Parts: sequence; structure tokens; C-alpha cells
Amino acid sequence: MSDTHTSILEKANAAIMRGDFEGFLVFCTEDTEWEFVGDQTLKGKEAVRQWMRDAYKEPPNFKVRRTIAEGDSSPCSERSP
Repeated sequence: MSDTHTSILEKANAAIMRGDFEGFLVFCTEDTEWEFVGDQTLKGKEAVRQWMRDAYKEPPNFKVRRTIAEGDSSPCSERSP
């Protein structure tokens, strides 16, 4: 994964952990899709915005161990207790 992609992911994740969901959403396109494997798929930026507003009453706290990108698949993150 390039340093640019890593930097973008770090900024987006930092925004989520600060509770700055709009700051996270600037990294999403209007037609973004967020898949929760085996559960649901959010379609569109507004659906992600609404889900985050409902699901994250408190900003989540997690530590990113590895990232996933084109051809490189390894565990991406896990939440801290």
C-alpha cells in the first residue's frame, strides 16, 4: 500500500475516533458502499452518515494493526476494550 493511501486511512480513522464523522465522510464518495459481511450494506454517503449517527453514540476507540489494499489482504483493525 502506498504511503498516500496509508495517510488517507490514518486521517479517516482519526476523524472517526474523534467523533468527527463529517471529517470521515469527506473521504467517501456519494456512491460509497460499506459492507458489513454477513449483515448489511450501506449504500451512499447519507446512509453511512445516518448509520454512524445511530451506531456511534460514543466515538469508537480502535487500533489499526494492518490495512487492506489492492492485492494486499491482512487483518485491518481491532477495537480496544
